[in-house]
Amino acid sequence: MIGIIIFAYGGPTSMDDLLDYYTHIHHGKAPSEERIEAVKEKYRHVGEANQLGSMTRRQALALEHALQPCFEEQVKSYVAFKHTPPFVRETVEKMVADGVEKIITFPIKPLYSKMGIRYYQRQVRKTLNMLGCDMPIVDVEHWHQQEDFIRILAQRVQEALDWLPKDEFQASSVIFTAHSQPGLAKTHEIYIQQFSELAKLVAEQLHVPDWEIAYRSAGEKKELWLGPDVKDVIREKASQGIKAVVTCDLLSVTTNLEALYDIGFDLQEQCREWNIELVRTAFLDDAYDFIQALKKVVLQKVTAEAKDWLRPNVI
Repeated sequence: MIGIIIFAYGGPTSMDDLLDYYTHIHHGKAPSEERIEAVKEKYRHVGEANQLGSMTRRQALALEHALQPCFEEQVKSYVAFKHTPPFVRETVEKMVADGVEKIITFPIKPLYSKMGIRYYQRQVRKTLNMLGCDMPIVDVEHWHQQEDFIRILAQRVQEALDWLPKDEFQASSVIFTAHSQPGLAKTHEIYIQQFSELAKLVAEQLHVPDWEIAYRSAGEKKELWLGPDVKDVIREKASQGIKAVVTCDLLSVTTNLEALYDIGFDLQEQCREWNIELVRTAFLDDAYDFIQALKKVVLQKVTAEAKDWLRPNVI
């Protein structure tokens, strides 16, 4: 059996889980009651159960069904989270117990980072070593230039642009965002390069003359984080006479609270102050076209590294 493991940052299943979730994020330091209440208020504002965890599970199941006809063996999907159960160790242990003999790892993030994709890959191998299991692994990574993915992103941005009133569309800008990373730029060269390349490829498909890249979700300002910050970029756009901004995140393709606020709700108030119309592109989530693009990404990687896993004439 082939197990494909999909990773995400966290998937709390109840408001009661939020204290443990944010304590884990902060390396065992519990947030204040005020901080937790503020987070709960954000979830109440959204009005849904945690989207990231539930959507990651739906993505995994959709990808399992899309891939199964292409493989000789049974394909079974699993999820693992960084800051909530099931953690990577728990999921890998279950995979081994289920009889998985081959593994595909797939963090559904197109930008490579040490704290993201590399972390998950190492955790999988660490757990297998601890269990004394030696099995082949295909790591799906570095897929930010996949043509279908770029086309889908461009479609979502175009839909957001089309939503703008005509007079504002003529003076609009597209801001591509990604989560900021702590430290010097030279320590995140691959991440920055892939972010810049992906933004350029999407902008070229759209033929938009005015676009920028910016970072969101930086941590404590006393630390050094990648910039410029999206708020600073939009403020500058306002001073240049831009009347509307479309934000499109290129790291988080799955709905999540942090991105919803950092390039959506929190920006709305400031954009009103600057007299700028703001539209955020839709997350790709488990949309059919996106799942089909991910299917191609996985198949291309498996074909390159483990072609014998596939049925004949799949590619």
